Amino acid sequence: MHGPDTIRCNDLQVAEGFERTLRDQKIASLDALFAIPNDGDLSKPGLERWRERIRIELDHDGRTCVFFLKRFDAPPRTARREVRRCGQAVRSVGGMEFGWMVRLAKDGIACPAPVALGEEFVGQTERRSAVLMQSVPGDSLERLVAEGGESVASTMRTLIEPLADMIGRFHRTGYAHRDLYLAHIFYDPTATCASSLHLIDLQRVIRPRFRAMRWVVKDIAALNFSTPVGLVSRTDRMRWLTRYLGTRKLGAVGRRLAYRIIGKTERIARREARRTARMARRASR
Repeated sequence: MHGPDTIRCNDLQVAEGFERTLRDQKIASLDALFAIPNDGDLSKPGLERWRERIRIELDHDGRTCVFFLKRFDAPPRTARREVRRCGQAVRSVGGMEFGWMVRLAKDGIACPAPVALGEEFVGQTERRSAVLMQSVPGDSLERLVAEGGESVASTMRTLIEPLADMIGRFHRTGYAHRDLYLAHIFYDPTATCASSLHLIDLQRVIRPRFRAMRWVVKDIAALNFSTPVGLVSRTDRMRWLTRYLGTRKLGAVGRRLAYRIIGKTERIARREARRTARMARRASR
């Protein structure tokens, strides 16, 4: 798998093969991307007002395809600081995710295909940016496990090895996701098992220069927390970790990592319980 070459199209950076698609549908500029209506279907609690996510359908190569547009209007200082710290030579919030999609594809990690990036600055300060990407096939593992049942449990068992392989490759290449819940891993049941998974929502990805293991533990704990206990056994979780480490047995290093992951998982559970309680109190007012 290789990342796409890009070309300039008006004020956009566009992946080769998509220029005609954008021109034909009159969205080949940053102004045009910001003019696309937002029906609010992808809004969620806690999503800041300066960020938008929009699902759109476009005719591409003779068929209708699903794309996602993320727009960032006047990002706050905290977001601009994240851009500087992300480990890429990028200038905008949209540029971060576009860059990660290109780099992860080159590193053999399945993720959304980057389509277009637009940026606007006032001096050195980002005024706005937008990133357009093609959707990945299938649906999230979060929705899959919500169905429950033995068939879902069986599917999750078959995904232990490909999921461990994908996340292992991701971490060994130096990345950390920082939001690695089942909601951000998509599964395509029509594909072969080895190529059925995609990693999405790359906005918070980093390549940490220091204390990388801290982020590894956080990522795996988030994955562990979001995986229902009734569907994936403790034995299968240990099998996942062994595959992730590339060893036949956990050994002392693996056991220490497992203890750290369990501890972090418990902290995530307590934090989520507090958040749920806060939301319940607000709803009752």
